[in-house]
Amino acid sequence: MNPAMPRISWARGLQSLHRATSTTSRRTASGSALAARHISTTPAPSSSKNTEWVRSKLWKDGEAPGAADPYTQRPDDVPADSAVTRLPPAAALQGAAPTDRRPLGVRHSRLPFPAGRNEAATPKEVGATDPAYEPATTLEELADGGTTLSEWWEQPGHWSELDQFTAFACPVKVTDKAAIEVYYRRALVEVLALQETGALGEWATRKWAEGSRDDLDAALAVDIVAQDGTAVLKGDVAAVANSLQRTPDATTEGTRPERVSSEEAAELVQAWGRSWKSIAVNDQMKFALRKRIYQLTGNMVPDAKLGAATTVGHLVVLTAKQPKVQRLAEILQKSEELKQLANVKLHDRRVSSIDKEVAVGRWKLIEAELIKRDLPVTGLAGLSRNREQERLLGRI
Repeated sequence: MNPAMPRISWARGLQSLHRATSTTSRRTASGSALAARHISTTPAPSSSKNTEWVRSKLWKDGEAPGAADPYTQRPDDVPADSAVTRLPPAAALQGAAPTDRRPLGVRHSRLPFPAGRNEAATPKEVGATDPAYEPATTLEELADGGTTLSEWWEQPGHWSELDQFTAFACPVKVTDKAAIEVYYRRALVEVLALQETGALGEWATRKWAEGSRDDLDAALAVDIVAQDGTAVLKGDVAAVANSLQRTPDATTEGTRPERVSSEEAAELVQAWGRSWKSIAVNDQMKFALRKRIYQLTGNMVPDAKLGAATTVGHLVVLTAKQPKVQRLAEILQKSEELKQLANVKLHDRRVSSIDKEVAVGRWKLIEAELIKRDLPVTGLAGLSRNREQERLLGRI
């Protein structure tokens, strides 16, 4: 810089500002070090002067708003109904009862849970309060402590039928094709009955009453007349619609109605013919039919396949899957004659050489010897089967 060049007039102001900042930082650092040494929430006396100085510099025009120490002093302009004034005092919090730390589901459950852990008094403590106390010397003299924790839920009164989970779908899937067609016929009658009474839009997403065997017979008694893809019901339609809207009793909610046998279902399907399967279904009907069939038979039609169905017959084909062919082992296990033979034992898979060694008790010794020789216990450990043949062919 040229020494003859005039200096800027406000450069000295920057220097004084730098000195004031460094002085303030040193004071703040000393105040923070002092606060670090004294582990207390009460501010140090020296820090209050710094706070007042900073507040006066920030608000030069008038007094600074708010309390000087917001952690210990409450502002004067706080409304009476604010969240700050509604806070409980410290004395009330200290004398309050401890909060219940159990999960919300446990606190609101109707089940009686075991009592908390407690410790029994020692013989000396009991003898000090009860002079007639004599400690037990044998196992028979010990008093029964009651139900153990492992047997708690098996005791009467600790678990009721109301607390058992009741699934929406049928727990046992119906696999017979004729029986599935019978339940589709019932579901179609129920959907059309709700549609004629104007309650399908309201009850399409609700849970329908599963009903008894009498309700099944009443729904199957209604005749379906198919004309150009549409259906018309002939029978007591109002009774069928009302049976679905009933609220099940607490005693009959978990019980399942009587099922249709395969022979009875085959006779009913043969008497109805195939005309009712050509009835067209829209999206609302498909949703209601799938939900009802899932409730009655336990079979769920996937959404990807449900969109391609246009008639009731398509839904029947998607639901009634062909059962898997039974294996020979499954057929033999059902034979009572083979089970009665003393020298015959049935297995669900092929009996290997390892199974034979396990049966006679030699496999543990063989396994130990293989591990001792660093050989694979099972398998080939990445080696080929015909090692000698590859050596003769010159591959290795």
